[in-house]
Amino acid sequence: MGKWAFMPASSDRAQSEHATLCHEGGEIELRYSSAVFEDFLKAMEVIHHDFDRRSQDLDASRMCADDQVRLRARV
Repeated sequence: MGKWAFMPASSDRAQSEHATLCHEGGEIELRYSSAVFEDFLKAMEVIHHDFDRRSQDLDASRMCADDQVRLRARV
């Protein structure tokens, strides 16, 4: 699919620009779904952040368990 870029709509209400999806020089104007798509991207960002945080917590707990095994092996 390649890389896509989301360009939000202008915050200036005087302009009639809509949000767009850009891909390989082409643009898809999001006339009706831009607000829904922005909400989706925000939700995905929260999920990604939470996943990263939980993965780091899991890695830290695994390191603690590995350290305990090493200590027991020395005794």
